[in-house]
Amino acid sequence: MSSIWRFYKDQDRQWRWQRLSIDRAVLAESRAAHKQYDECVADAQGKGYILQPSQPKLIRKYSR
Repeated sequence: MSSIWRFYKDQDRQWRWQRLSIDRAVLAESRAAHKQYDECVADAQGKGYILQPSQPKLIRKYSR
């Protein structure tokens, strides 16, 4: 099943995560808030989140 992971800051400026269905229904969410983004990601990884490295930018060569 595909899902969308959302990382955000709550009203207290603490990091939280949610796992959403394709139609944006909340399937799971963090029980605790985290001061650091990395801590939040680590918590989500314990619940199935897989960190995807950023993709390199496509460098286009312009011909003149």
